[in-house]
Amino acid sequence: MLAEDARTSITRSFRFETDVLKMLDEEAERMGISVNALVGIVLRRYTEFTRYLSKIDMVVINREILTSLLEQLDEEELCKLGLKLGETVMSDTVIFWKKETSEAAVMEYIEKVICRYGHLGTYDEKQMPGGAIAIVVRHRLGKKGSRFLEGYLQAGLRTMLGINAIFEVTDSSIKCELPPRR
Repeated sequence: MLAEDARTSITRSFRFETDVLKMLDEEAERMGISVNALVGIVLRRYTEFTRYLSKIDMVVINREILTSLLEQLDEEELCKLGLKLGETVMSDTVIFWKKETSEAAVMEYIEKVICRYGHLGTYDEKQMPGGAIAIVVRHRLGKKGSRFLEGYLQAGLRTMLGINAIFEVTDSSIKCELPPRR
């Protein structure tokens, strides 16, 4: 199937319980979009992420609980923990989710699983002069969260793609620069 075929829309008809439709109407109104667009967002999230949650052993956790747990370790311990988990969790998840270990699959994992659906931060990517790629994840996990993410991404990129990325860390963001691919 060509990539453009995947984005072709097909009209389908579904039945919803009254209370569900009422909530969809209210949420679409609040967001300033149509119910059709909202249902599309919900179904895309389900097909790309939610249906895999139990299969990849993910749980939803309150941000305050997570940041409190991060505060219990020092920055170096968190970086080491990130390095350890990045070697296994990232590759296991990407392989199960995308069935491949390509650069595109890893970048999609960072963007969608960690950021968009995992709600750990917001994702931005930029092609740099000379072919390097800069990824920035902005988050609300504090400096210790940055150190954990640094280790996690560093180990995951090295293990899965053989990439030694350069990292810059602040209290609320992590920048990861991937060298040009040869």
